[in-house]
This record gives sequence, structure tokens and C-alpha cells, in this order.
Amino acid sequence: MPSIVLSKVAIAQEEIPNTDFSKCLQRTTEAASTINQKHDSLSECHQCHEIANQYLLGFQWVKQQPTLVCNAPLLKLVQQSVELIRNHIDMARVQHLVWVPVLMNTLRELGKTIKDECSESDRMVSLPLCIESESEEEQLYNHSTKRGTSSHEDYGRAIRITIYYCRASMCEELDLPKSIHYYRKCISVRPSQYESQPFQVSARTALQHLIAEQYHNKRPSLTSRTSSISSITTSSCSMACANCGVEKRAMPVCSRCKSQYYCSIQCLKIHKPVHQIDCHL
Repeated sequence: MPSIVLSKVAIAQEEIPNTDFSKCLQRTTEAASTINQKHDSLSECHQCHEIANQYLLGFQWVKQQPTLVCNAPLLKLVQQSVELIRNHIDMARVQHLVWVPVLMNTLRELGKTIKDECSESDRMVSLPLCIESESEEEQLYNHSTKRGTSSHEDYGRAIRITIYYCRASMCEELDLPKSIHYYRKCISVRPSQYESQPFQVSARTALQHLIAEQYHNKRPSLTSRTSSISSITTSSCSMACANCGVEKRAMPVCSRCKSQYYCSIQCLKIHKPVHQIDCHL
């Protein structure tokens, strides 16, 4: 079923109720939760675009406000939008879901606006990965709550962390440098007391793995009996991943048969049981 997204004109014509704006956002997320949708990871998507429309309507209301207010309803709207996008990552690789890039771009613009208005600088995250230890991060978190930073800034940090994590996970299989870039941005935001730390812990773990994978892909080929892939093979023509079908010009290739290409170590591991039959690894 094709995804139908509300146009900017249609959204602008919606009247904002004369009630508290936070309640408007709350009603938006509640309305989205009542939509009867059915979804699996690859083939079927029913009514998910209607949920996306509700979220886009909520974000349009945010844009119409004279000042941006970061609060619990806005964080919930962002979290639910991110969850909807992440549930469609696999499907978006094989189908064109119109609402996915629209919602992603809306989140990107929101994150940029919050960052531009933020009065506090982010932390430095250098590569190789070098950030504050867990104890130091906890001290920063305690310090932010004790010194009385506004809830607006705290919610703003939580929203940015959530958005950066979503963008990083979306890029992970297709654009390794960009994924690393957004995981770094996710970690660089100072911790918030509003449900953001699990994302930063996951981002740190993912970043360590991606850096290791990037280093592995850049090493010269070292063929051995225990090696399952050789170095990246580059061609003027793009090649398709044997597991997910993603096309790239440079991908690791099976070191034994030299004929099966994979866009990532993860796809290699997933496809290995199938490939063993032909490759006799």
C-alpha cells in the first residue's frame, strides 16, 4: 500500500485548538496510538502512514509556535516517531515509503533548531573513541540536575540524543562514516535526566563496533583459514550484498570463493549458514 503523507498545505490548514499546546501534542500521540495498524519487518505495512501523518501534524504545530518549548509531550512525540521509523528500517530498504524521509527530515530540522538555541556546548568526542568514563559521565549528570538547569534545556538534550541515535542507526548499514558521525554526536550531547542515557550507552557500544569494522575494512587483505572475508573489493560497477541486496561499489568479499559480497560484517554473519552450503567453508 502506498504511503500517503499530508502535504504542508493540508497540515497548515489544520486549526490548533484553543487549549494548552502541550495538551495538543499529547492528543496527537494519543490519536496515533489508537490507529489500528499492522506491520511486519519486510512485506506488509497497513496504516503506518496514518500514524506518521499524526506525528507530522504534531511537528507542524510545533513549528507554528512563536518559541520552541522542549517538554515531556514533545519528547514523547519524538520518541514515538523514532520508534516508528526504526520499525521500518528493513522495509524501507526494499520499498519506497514516502513518509520515512519526510519524518526523518522533520526530526533533523528539530534537532538542528534545538542545538542552535542551546546555551551549553557539547562534549568533545575524539576518535579513536575517547570520552568521559562512566563515573565522570554520572558526575556530569548529577551536576546538571544539582545546578538547576531548566527543564527546557534538559528535554532539549534528551530530544537531540534520541534524534541523533535514530539517524545513526538508519545509516549504519548503508553509510558507515555518516553512522559514526551521528553516534559521536549522540554521545557528545551532555546527559539528560529524561530517559536519554540508554541511547547514549547503546551509541557508545555501536560506535566502538563500527570503528573496529571500519579499521578491519581498511586493512590490507590477510588470507587465512580462519578468515571469512577478504579486504574490500572495489569496482567501477556496484555489487549487491548477498544477504540484503544493498548495492555498493566497495564491499567485503568471501575470502574462500571470491564471489559473494556483503555490505557489512552483520550481513556476512547472517548469510553464513546459507553460504556454507555452496562455499564449503
